[in-house]
Amino acid sequence: MSRIGILTLYATGHLNPSIVLARTLEQQGHEVVFFNILDTSQTITAAGLRLVPFAEAEYPIGALKPTMKKVAELSGPAAFAYYVERMALFFKTSFRYLPALIQAEAIDLLVVDQVHYAGATLAEHLGIPFVSLANALLVNREDVIPPPIMLWPFDPSPAGIERNRKGWAGADQAYAMLLPVVNEQRRAWNLPEYTNLIENSFSPLAQICQQPPFFEFPRPQAPATLHLVGHLQSDHSSEQVPFDWEWLDGRPLIYASCGTLQNRLEHVFRAIIEACAPLDAQVVIALGKDALSPESFGTVPNNIKLVPFAPQTELLRRASLCILHAGLNTTLDCLEKGVPMVAIPIASEQPGIAMRIAHLEAGTVVPLADVNASTVGAAVQTVLTDPKYRDAAGKAAAESAKLNPTAHATRIIEQVLSSVLTSA
Repeated sequence: MSRIGILTLYATGHLNPSIVLARTLEQQGHEVVFFNILDTSQTITAAGLRLVPFAEAEYPIGALKPTMKKVAELSGPAAFAYYVERMALFFKTSFRYLPALIQAEAIDLLVVDQVHYAGATLAEHLGIPFVSLANALLVNREDVIPPPIMLWPFDPSPAGIERNRKGWAGADQAYAMLLPVVNEQRRAWNLPEYTNLIENSFSPLAQICQQPPFFEFPRPQAPATLHLVGHLQSDHSSEQVPFDWEWLDGRPLIYASCGTLQNRLEHVFRAIIEACAPLDAQVVIALGKDALSPESFGTVPNNIKLVPFAPQTELLRRASLCILHAGLNTTLDCLEKGVPMVAIPIASEQPGIAMRIAHLEAGTVVPLADVNASTVGAAVQTVLTDPKYRDAAGKAAAESAKLNPTAHATRIIEQVLSSVLTSA
């Protein structure tokens, strides 16, 4: 059995899928070690896994709270600019502290978050083979695929391809501030410089993605090393979250959530409340931990319940519709339960996820700039009344049920381990 190190970003949406995979690897007899900051300790150790913390001075306990508060308040270009600022520090501290810590653990293989762009450089410097893990939407470039941050539909026509090329060039420009951070360290370690931060940091051995195969645009140039295994679903029990189940009275249920990051846009929640107030349905809106409080909205209609945090899995099992930010994990939760969606993408790769929801016809999209009670209300009525959305979501649920994502991902990692150990 092998010792496997995991390098992932610290956000919940990146941590949870990695934890699910790590637990399966340990069940197979491997030893798994996370290398991350102190604020991830409770999440990782509660899952029975081991954390080796780093950069305690730069990231003391509690450091993430103001960071996540700021992330929750931003959208669009401002959100991306802050992402670049955060990642520059994360990569620099990774380079400074992790080599010695990883070496001390005698790691045989690293599993590197696909957007932890420092991870591949660390692995190369240490001579450790690594596998890429896409916890979020794939960022692999193809001319027929729009960049994840763009709210563009799949369009393989010459005009669509030209638009995508310009979009990817814009993405390169946006990442221009992070490329020197990585290349400076690569020069110091006598490694060839990257020409493209994203593409050059992928594993040549295997890329594992938690998107199911049906939830991706057609990729004619996908490499043989790319594996879409399906949702690495969190095994934390949603039943542990308190909820007044007696409040549900049998009317259709709508669940709304903007996830754990971009959840402080008050006008989005107010639009959802106003749009859903006239409906003969009940609406549960999860505002997010440490985000807006239910009290800040005053008195809401009787058919609407505001909660800081909700038992999402159980509510989706009963839901007729989900209004969401198009975060990947909530989207995949909906598809697994056959729940159609109204997507309001806010930042990061959420536009790309929203357009895949629309492409699958499992829901519709309201751009953030267009959000108001009227647009959200019209989208909700469309998805609730047109059976094609529920039919598409139901087909996705049937396809999801055929997958065994953690077993598939574990098998890929073990195949890589076997091949590298044999060649050694």
